[in-house]
Amino acid sequence: MGRGWFRSWWPLLMVAVILGIGGWLLYRLWQAQDRDSLSTYGAFAFPVVLLAAGWAAWAWRKGMTAHAAAAVSRKALNHAADQLAIAVQAQWKMTAEQRELTGADPVRVTWRQPAPPLAGPPSAAAGSRRFDPLPGLDETHEADLAAGQAAELHALYGGLRSGRLIITGPPGSGKTGAAILLVLAALRHRDQAPAGQRPDVPVPVLFTAQDWDPNQQPAISWLTRKLQDTYPQFSGRPGAETASALLASGRVTVILDGLDEISPRLRPAALRALTQQATFRLVILSRTSEMADAASSYGILHGAAAIELQPVISADAASYLQRTQLDPPTPGWQELISRTRNDPASPLSRALASPLALTLVRDTYQGEDIRELLQFCETLDGTPAAQAAEAVTDHLLDRVLPAAYSSRPGQPLPYDLDIARRTLTKIASRMNQDGTRDLNWWQIPKWAPRIPRVIVSVLVAVLVAVLVVGVAAGVVAGVVAGVVAGGAVGPEQMNGSRPQIIGDLRFSKALTRRNIMTGLLFGIPGGLISGFAGGLAGGLAGALAGGLLGVLAGGIEDVLTAAPDSSTLLNPASSWRRNRGYGLTLGLVVGLVAGLTFGLAFGLMFGPTFGVKLGLAVGPTLGLIAGLMTGAFYPVLLASAQLAIEWRTPINLMRFLDDAHRRNVLRAVGPSYQFRHARLQDRLAAAISPGNHDAGAPSNATPGPHATNRPQVRPHQRS
Repeated sequence: MGRGWFRSWWPLLMVAVILGIGGWLLYRLWQAQDRDSLSTYGAFAFPVVLLAAGWAAWAWRKGMTAHAAAAVSRKALNHAADQLAIAVQAQWKMTAEQRELTGADPVRVTWRQPAPPLAGPPSAAAGSRRFDPLPGLDETHEADLAAGQAAELHALYGGLRSGRLIITGPPGSGKTGAAILLVLAALRHRDQAPAGQRPDVPVPVLFTAQDWDPNQQPAISWLTRKLQDTYPQFSGRPGAETASALLASGRVTVILDGLDEISPRLRPAALRALTQQATFRLVILSRTSEMADAASSYGILHGAAAIELQPVISADAASYLQRTQLDPPTPGWQELISRTRNDPASPLSRALASPLALTLVRDTYQGEDIRELLQFCETLDGTPAAQAAEAVTDHLLDRVLPAAYSSRPGQPLPYDLDIARRTLTKIASRMNQDGTRDLNWWQIPKWAPRIPRVIVSVLVAVLVAVLVVGVAAGVVAGVVAGVVAGGAVGPEQMNGSRPQIIGDLRFSKALTRRNIMTGLLFGIPGGLISGFAGGLAGGLAGALAGGLLGVLAGGIEDVLTAAPDSSTLLNPASSWRRNRGYGLTLGLVVGLVAGLTFGLAFGLMFGPTFGVKLGLAVGPTLGLIAGLMTGAFYPVLLASAQLAIEWRTPINLMRFLDDAHRRNVLRAVGPSYQFRHARLQDRLAAAISPGNHDAGAPSNATPGPHATNRPQVRPHQRS
């Protein structure tokens, strides 16, 4: 017991020694009646003792719990996985309902082995021993990889011993829809598993690969950040460690959509990184041709099985359209269904061979006369079949906004079609210029000039500082504080930055070793300097002010972090609100603590009246600076006002984006928005010619799928 006892209790013994030595020195100074030495000693000793006590508490707690870390680790990871499963279920169930993927009449999607070489032989994937089949599922054999339906993907994935599956298909073939249904099926299977086997069933997470540079960031590090960005339970350093441990222990299945979204030169590097670094089950989604190019450049994703989604056959497309209409259908719909079933080679049937076009017909002609579409198809006589099918799809995409922004009984229309079209066209064009499919609200400031935001921010900070500090401490002090405040706030508004979010307030987390060390670095100089100026009282006051502000500076992120057992998720609207709460709360906390600390410190030195004045002056000023410097919401507000002037868009851009999401024009992927279909983004962006920022309605000329105004993002459909 001796050695274990010493490891647990030695920090307290050290504190006792420090306190004993400090008390003996204080006694000797007191006996000598050396008041100057006494004041200097007090200014130095107070923060040291405070630091020693906090450090000892941390070390003692760590020593007492070190022996139980291994036993708690598995239990903690299992709990984190359960909380993650709840959040993922809520996230993708909502998305599936918006896209009507979980109804009684889904589009029938089939798959088979791909024609081009994308992976190794099926026998290698089926014969691997990397993973056991998931509890309750049969092993996937080579014959099972020949062909099947999308509804069978979960059994295929769960029984595949290699744990690696590649799902490919042409644009609009339903890859993302199939991935969402796979996520929900995997979560249902996990929920139904016996409690003892549930930890062996990984939680599926679905991310897009667009912002991953495998040459700069290892797969585990990038996926850890994606988990942190999407699920608040992983915020902060402890959350990052938990997320990384979940990935390393295989408690998470990664479904990676849009490998074709990253640069062609990075795709082989991504396959190489995933082959070498992935310790978890992995599903990759990509367009067939891009995956074939990447595989031919690098080789293969070792142990992966590959399947390719097939076009919807005309009979299944006609059956789906019939199931979504009145019985019997109206004459126009009857004609559409008949043409689709009986003429598979027509442009209409070729276009409706994709789930994308089928859902667009369902959504954009709901309650409308479908004969308008039939008349449009008649104008394509003589057009090559493939080009005509693309023209039909573009025609359907042009109907998305009119359908979404049409008047509906009982539903107010806050934005008319012209405003919506202009705003979304501007946004789509800017996103294409940036080469991105993710609309990150915190990056909106990059769309507008920076200098006006800097000027406004500096003026606000200077005005507040001059008014508040000037009243308490004089005009000169107010001007100096204003210049300092403006210089601190202004540069932070230059560009958008990744937002911090607020979780449960836990002030005890501020008392960590790192934060107390920061407090010491502030407190000792403050105590020494104040001790020379004001004796013992000044030293104590300076140490108190510097130490508390140092602890606050180091610990505010930990104080405002999310709870580890949170099962909530972030969507763009909640991310915006949480960041706004983070900035406001941070400003309030900093203002309150700074005001009390400086008021008390200088009240001891120069009297209570001056202390109250200075506390009321310093608190709001520092609070304003802290809130504006850390809140990503503030630059977005200013940038939205700039865009409203330049682009004639709604001044409350976040409210507009949230409304577009409710109208199913945008979709939420974690804290980011995306256009409902990537091809819709390209179609809207094509309405603005290079150098022309005046967006109007789409022209009657229907460009082909590659007719776009920027080379960075190739137009396609991520289904």
